[in-house]
Amino acid sequence: MVQAAKSPEMISSEEERRRFHRIRYPRAERPSFFPEGKNAHPVLDVSGHGLLYACPDHQPPSLHEPIKGVLHFRRGAKIPIEGIVVRNQNQQIALYLHKEIPFNILLVEQRYLLNHYPMWS
Repeated sequence: MVQAAKSPEMISSEEERRRFHRIRYPRAERPSFFPEGKNAHPVLDVSGHGLLYACPDHQPPSLHEPIKGVLHFRRGAKIPIEGIVVRNQNQQIALYLHKEIPFNILLVEQRYLLNHYPMWS
């Protein structure tokens, strides 16, 4: 029996955690997410199809709201981001991305963190 694909809104956080490997960041190494027309927000973790950012001092976006912006990694890569808010909890916003973050960028990030923070992951 074939299951229909779930829309991003229907994917629970438990399922999402199992589907994509996440790169968690120590505070000093966090990338920045710049939503269109807004200030930077620290990124807590990223995966190929998602990111989690902190939004402590700003009005958070609504659930299912489309978001566009630029993700700035500390090693120089800048990625345009388009996604939808799938979770808004405890001043943390989870986005499901319409386009995957390039694997080579995620690999560079993970290697850097493993080399500089071997006990982190």
